[in-house]
Amino acid sequence: MRDRTKMRIESFASIAPPEEFSLAPDGRACAFTQAVGAYRQIFTLALDRPAWPRRVTATLDDCGEPHWSPDSRSLVFVREQALWVANGDGTHARELTDHPAGNSSPSWSPDGTRIAFLSRRRGWTHIWTIAPDGQALTQVTRGAFDVCDLAWSPDGKWLAYSSWRAQDLRMRGIYLVPVGGGDERLISPPGCWSGAPSFSPDGRTLGYLCDQDGWFHVYLYDLSSNTVRQLTHGQGEDGGPHFYNVESTGGPQFAPDGKQIAFIRHREGKWDVWVADVATGDARRVSRGEGHYRIVGWRPDSKCIAVTFDNPTTPADLWLIALEGEPAQVTHSAVEELQAQLCAPQWITYASHDGLQIPAALFRPADDPEEKVFSNPEEKAFSNAVNHRGTARAPAVVFIHGGPNIAFGEVYYPLPQILAHAGYVVLAPNYRGSTGYGNAFREANFRAWGQADALDVVEGARWLQMQDFVDADHIAVLGPSYGGYLTLCALTLAPDLFCAGVDLYGDSEITEAYRHEDREARLDLIRHMGTPEENPEGYRRGSPLHLAERIQSPLLILHGRDDMLVVPLMSDKLIEALKIENKYFESHFYEGEEHGFDRPENKKDAWERVVKFLDRFCGRMRP
Repeated sequence: MRDRTKMRIESFASIAPPEEFSLAPDGRACAFTQAVGAYRQIFTLALDRPAWPRRVTATLDDCGEPHWSPDSRSLVFVREQALWVANGDGTHARELTDHPAGNSSPSWSPDGTRIAFLSRRRGWTHIWTIAPDGQALTQVTRGAFDVCDLAWSPDGKWLAYSSWRAQDLRMRGIYLVPVGGGDERLISPPGCWSGAPSFSPDGRTLGYLCDQDGWFHVYLYDLSSNTVRQLTHGQGEDGGPHFYNVESTGGPQFAPDGKQIAFIRHREGKWDVWVADVATGDARRVSRGEGHYRIVGWRPDSKCIAVTFDNPTTPADLWLIALEGEPAQVTHSAVEELQAQLCAPQWITYASHDGLQIPAALFRPADDPEEKVFSNPEEKAFSNAVNHRGTARAPAVVFIHGGPNIAFGEVYYPLPQILAHAGYVVLAPNYRGSTGYGNAFREANFRAWGQADALDVVEGARWLQMQDFVDADHIAVLGPSYGGYLTLCALTLAPDLFCAGVDLYGDSEITEAYRHEDREARLDLIRHMGTPEENPEGYRRGSPLHLAERIQSPLLILHGRDDMLVVPLMSDKLIEALKIENKYFESHFYEGEEHGFDRPENKKDAWERVVKFLDRFCGRMRP
């Protein structure tokens, strides 16, 4: 078991799925990024014939965010903080513009004469444009606000974008501005979150996501009549929020014929591709396998959509989905030997402390016999009395996703698989604050981080205790980012419940986080909690550092030294407090790593440390 687990960890760490796909306008090729050693590089791949990927960049810098020119011959991309342009085969690469504040989200104008991008070179994230020869750098938007989600109108005269303007950062609007600069025009309704704008091919309609009715749905704005029509409905999300960039929103995309629009529908931990008739709103699911899809783009004939797809047993790859016909896989990232040993989760729900139903994914060890899942102690007691159960029980881990405004689902995520393979039952709850369940659920932890949401985690552990296949005395808790933060909160709220905890780059004192972390993290904190001056009690109660004396479980702390989203000061302060309280902990910091662990050798080391730590205090190797 141990040797096989080590092999699997090495295999997981070596997998580098392709990312950041960009479909060429002629539909014949796709550009993407992929890690090569310590750096991300750009590749292209022909789609109209069998071919190997062609490497476009070969640098000792990170390269990313490729975007094709309208003639499908050139690529603009980001190399470190600079914008570069190269031919599709990588020749004639040249730098367009550089700035210490960085440049991102490059997008070619429909006529190929300008490239729009985002930059903080004037202190706020604004839209700039530049000619493909590096001349005529122009600032388009101005003001004391940030923008994102830029999109060109088909005639090249307008740019659409999203921006926060209201004091309440839960609200975000969509604006139009002339490419040459000038007065902007708000087109989305006030008092809600809107994002991911996309123009119809004729330029008459703008599609976008909005949570106006309490769920994220697709809306269509008629630019001539200034009217809005809600296209999708129901208690489910047709896309989702991401507060930094459009790439993570799963926004709607019009087909080239303008008659159809594709979008992602999120239901019960699955993200599917749907296509709606623009005129009638009639929609149908066009993806087949269940898992996690993202839309890359339509091919020119409006009969095929390029997507990425992953699920718990398959890393992300590029696929072509024909509206009528079989899907075709284009890239292949999976390791067959590894893939055959992975497991799909079972979805369950359990009641939290206040009765709120919490959905969760349940992973079972491969050698664990199937056992009945119980919903309450009485049901378990009756079963034990009738069946005299005495089977071996496995240790368990509550795995907490980050965010908080994301969700665990049918996605490729190595660590739960590694733990299940090592013999642990893994429960991954979508605690209150997760996306995919409507605004009320997503905002249920606002102004109260680390309280009710942490109790959702605690109740997940208590649900595990009721199961016949779980060793009720050996349940650990771990998570990355916000999941690491909730790990600390859970250890202080229920100190007798957990046998061990693992904090992966989580906050420990959110007032200090407000003061020291980067702008994106600070805005996210204000959005959820207000400022420390506005909500001092919430910040105090939501800082587990002040309750370090209550922690009883051994704790493993892992963090990247270059993390600016959750600064390593959070772990430094936690370590200091644990030393003062004479608590047992282990810690390790990774030089050169930011928020998360990207380098294969660091992934391998971190995952091996986690398994070794849990085995020592919770798992098969405990005394």
